[in-house]
Amino acid sequence: MRNYLIPVAAFLAACGADAQSQNQDQARENSKISPSSDGVALFSEANPIYVNQHGFSPDSNKLAFFRGKLDSPASWSLHSESGEVVLDGITETVGYSKTAQQHLNKIDFSKFNKLGEDYYLTVNGAQSPSFDITKDLYKSLKYDALAYFYHARAGIPIETPYVKVEHARPAGHTKEIVTCFEGKDMWGTNWPGCDYELDVTGGWYDAGDHGKYVVNAGITTWTLLNAYEQFGESFADGKVNIPEAGNGVNDLLDEARYNIEWMLSMQVPDGTMMKLPVGKQDEGEPLKLTEVDASGMVHHKVHGENWTGNIMPHEDKETHYLYPPSTGATLNLAAIGAQCARIWAEIDPAFSKRCAAASEKAMMGGELNSDIYSYNNFNGGGPYSDMNYADETMWAIAEKFATNSKLKRIDRNLTLAKEVTGYAQPSFNNTSTLGVLSISLLGKSQTSEINYIIREADTYLADTEIEKLHFPYYSEIYYWGSNSALTNRAILLGTAFQLTGERKYRDGVVDLMDYLLGRNPTGYSYITGYGDNPFKNPHHRFWAKSEISDRPDPPAGILSGGPNNDNMSDPVAETIKGRCAPQTCYVDNHGAWTLNEVTINWNAPLFWMAAFLDATEP
Repeated sequence: MRNYLIPVAAFLAACGADAQSQNQDQARENSKISPSSDGVALFSEANPIYVNQHGFSPDSNKLAFFRGKLDSPASWSLHSESGEVVLDGITETVGYSKTAQQHLNKIDFSKFNKLGEDYYLTVNGAQSPSFDITKDLYKSLKYDALAYFYHARAGIPIETPYVKVEHARPAGHTKEIVTCFEGKDMWGTNWPGCDYELDVTGGWYDAGDHGKYVVNAGITTWTLLNAYEQFGESFADGKVNIPEAGNGVNDLLDEARYNIEWMLSMQVPDGTMMKLPVGKQDEGEPLKLTEVDASGMVHHKVHGENWTGNIMPHEDKETHYLYPPSTGATLNLAAIGAQCARIWAEIDPAFSKRCAAASEKAMMGGELNSDIYSYNNFNGGGPYSDMNYADETMWAIAEKFATNSKLKRIDRNLTLAKEVTGYAQPSFNNTSTLGVLSISLLGKSQTSEINYIIREADTYLADTEIEKLHFPYYSEIYYWGSNSALTNRAILLGTAFQLTGERKYRDGVVDLMDYLLGRNPTGYSYITGYGDNPFKNPHHRFWAKSEISDRPDPPAGILSGGPNNDNMSDPVAETIKGRCAPQTCYVDNHGAWTLNEVTINWNAPLFWMAAFLDATEP
C-alpha cells in the first residue's frame, strides 16, 4: 500500500498543468457522479443487484444482494442463458448498511449447482449482471494475476508471446547502475552521497511510477513464495507463460527470483561508513545525520530525482539514485533472504547460500542500526514510511527459525520478539504475521502460531455477521488500498483452512472474492477483465488508454486499490469527498490515484487468493 501523497505541485509540473486540468474535467465527466449530496446517489445508476460477476463453483455458497428498502420481501428468480427460470425464492431483509449507506436484501441460491454460462437474477424488474457456474472457476485468474509481475519487470523488454501485442513494450532502465543521492532533499537535509555505485537493474516496478522499493517488494515476494510453499505445484515448470519456462524450475519461483536478485543488489557494501538519520526526527525539518557503519544495511529504494508524467519506462530521462538505507528495508532483506535460503536449498544450493549470507549480513546491519527511518523528504518517489520495526524484527527472526528450527538462539530471540510485538493483518508496515504464517507451515508442533492464525481468522469471520454485505471485513473507514486489506485477510483465512480443513474459513475467502468481483455497491468488478463491468482505468502509466489514445487497456487480472474515504487527495477523489459512503468512495478514473492505483503488493495477495481457491475447489 502506498501510504504517501504525490505532491500536487510536483504532479502538475510533471504532467503539465493544462493537460492535468483537462484530465480533471474529463475525470469529473466520466465518474458517473450524481449532483445529489448523499452517498447513495453516487452510484444511483449502478445495477441494484450486487453479485459476483465472474461466477460460482458448483458447491460454493452463492449469495447476491438487492439494493432498496422493501415494504415486504420480494420474489427473485434465477434464469438460465435462454431466460428459463431455474430457481426462485424470496429475499431476506438484511437492513441498513452503514458502510454502503443503503438498505440491503439478501438472495441465497446456494442450493443450485447446475453447470452453465450466463445465468442471471431478476428482482423487482431489475436484472443482474450475468455469471457462470463452473468448475475451475479461478484457474485463469491465478495465472492472470501472476502475469502482472512479468508486466512490471524492469530492465528487460516485455515481449510477445508472453503478453499480447498491445502490451509489449521496450525495456526500461537497462543497466541501472546508480550511486547515492547527493544534495539537498525537500526538507533541506544535505546528503553527502556515497563513494560507490550498485547495479540495481531488474526487479519489479512498484506501481504506476518507475520506482522500486525494498519494503514493498518484500511483502510482495513473501506472498508469492508463501503461495509456492502451500500450493506451488500448480506452477510447475512450463505452466506459466514467462521467458524462464522450460528451465527446470517452478515458474512461480522464477518470477519471485527475478525480484529477489534485485533486492540482493540493494545491499550496502561491507565496510561502508555513511551519514544517516538516527532515531525518530521531526517531519518537515532538516534531518540530523550521524555517521554510522552501514555494512549489511539495504537501500530503501531507487527512483528518479523527480516524478515523471505519463511516460513509459524507456522514456524516463530522470537521473535515478539510491536513496538512504533504512532499518525496515534491511530487515525485509533479512526475512526474504532466509525464506529464499530454505526454498532454494535443494533447487539451487548456490543461490540458497547467497540468500542466506545476505540475510545474515542484513540481520547484523539491522541490529547495529535499529532505528534508521524513511521519511517523505525526497521528490520522485514515495517514502513507504514506518516508525515501528518490532514487526520486521519478528518477521526476520521467524523466517530464520522456519529455515532452521534447530537454532536455539533463534528460538529464544523469537520468543523475545513475540513479547514486544503484536500480530495483525499483513501490510508492508505490519509484517509480524508473515513470520507467524511461515512458522505455522512447519507442522503441528508449532501450536502457538497455528492457534493464533485460527483465532485471527475467527475474528475476521465475526465481521461477516456485522457487515451487511456478508464478507469478513467491517470498517467505517476504508483506507487507501482498501482492497488489499481484504486480500491479505484472505491469506490468513485460507491458511486457517489449510491447517484445519474447516470449510467456514474457505467460505470467508469466497465471500471476499465475491465482493471484489462485483458483490459491492459500486457495481464494479475491481479486477480487470473479469465480470460484466470490470474497472478499466487504473492509475498506471503503462495502461493509460483513457488519457493517451495509443496506450492499451490494462491486461486481465489486475486489482484496483478500491474505495477510500480516508485520504482523498487526488483531484478526482476530491469531487466526491464528503459525499460518499465508505464503500462508494470510488471512481474508475486514471487520475484517481488514491482510489484506482494498482501495485505489486496488492496484486500479490489477489494472486494468492485465486491460487488458493483453485487449489482447494471442492
